[in-house]
Amino acid sequence: MQKILAKAGITMGALALAVGSVTAMASSAQANGASVVASFEGKKIDLSKGWGAAQACNVKRSGITCFRTTAESDKAARQAAAAGTFGAQGYCSTPLRLYEHGNYNPNGGRVLSFYDSGYWQNLGDWGFNDQTSSYRTGSCATTFAEHNWGGGAQAYVGAWVNDPAMGSGWWNDKVSSIWLH
Repeated sequence: MQKILAKAGITMGALALAVGSVTAMASSAQANGASVVASFEGKKIDLSKGWGAAQACNVKRSGITCFRTTAESDKAARQAAAAGTFGAQGYCSTPLRLYEHGNYNPNGGRVLSFYDSGYWQNLGDWGFNDQTSSYRTGSCATTFAEHNWGGGAQAYVGAWVNDPAMGSGWWNDKVSSIWLH
């Protein structure tokens, strides 16, 4: 009986380890050409192949949800906050927002909102590599990197910072990965 329990313990431990590393594995798979599927109006879309009518996406470990407008994205985030999903370890209560155009998209560009902290996230996974022209950090500080997985030049930005021109243009369309602290 003890051998059976020991085997079950090892199996359960391996399962817990596997489940705990799904996020890191997903990012690795995405970097290797796997699809990045998001929910959009009841359908699934592969962001690495295009956003279609979606303009704003909320990226969380629990899934990626996209919307036609930033207002819809904001509403969904407020509803999640009211439901008490914020405050978990590795989670920012307000997101890092990356905008496709300068001045926070005055002409309707795309917006990516990131809530998860503690690991590198490659923007190419979401069809957003070298596309960031302005940003707003939320409750978590952020590091921008020039290449995937934090490679190349890096820039650390504190929480609650906004920049309509990506460091006066130096970082414009040069960010390939981010890390939320």
